[in-house]
Amino acid sequence: KKFHVLESLPNNIDGILILSGATNPLLTKEYNQISLNDSVERLTESIQLIKKYSNAKIIFSGGSGLITNQKLTHSEVARLFFTNFEIKLDNITYENKSRNTYENILFSKKIVNPKINEKWVIVTSAHHMQRALNIAEKLGWTLIPYAVDFRISKKFYWKPKVNLLNNITTFQMASHEWLGLIAYYWMGRSSKIF
Repeated sequence: KKFHVLESLPNNIDGILILSGATNPLLTKEYNQISLNDSVERLTESIQLIKKYSNAKIIFSGGSGLITNQKLTHSEVARLFFTNFEIKLDNITYENKSRNTYENILFSKKIVNPKINEKWVIVTSAHHMQRALNIAEKLGWTLIPYAVDFRISKKFYWKPKVNLLNNITTFQMASHEWLGLIAYYWMGRSSKIF
């Protein structure tokens, strides 16, 4: 619920960091068409930001995440996506070596080398935002959150649901993020758990 209310964005920003996770490179390659998943808002919402802040630097961060096939990257699919929607491409940089959230932010920071007074917005799923911000803080990069891909309503009610598959999916997603928050802190990759 922490990111259900968007922070008001400044009139001018220096850059936008878009984290991968909305594409399926393997299916894109196999079927020769862009394959997106249920986190597609990371891409669709970023289009609005790119148009609004036309002079901002844009970095899309996403390598393969696979051990065996490093050539199929999320960045490659994102480039196809933005090209198909005729988004201005000359100010978009594609970071394609990262395998996880820590590397997304670490490698992106090395590429853009942001100055301390620059304003950068990060676009990622609401449930994933806290981990991304904790990592950025640890790496000394202050980012303005722009959460997307909401999975629960702002109005949360405690009532039993018999939709077992949905309950299992929600539990799996939540436990993945909780474990990620704890593990990244334990490994020294983030500044805090919450």
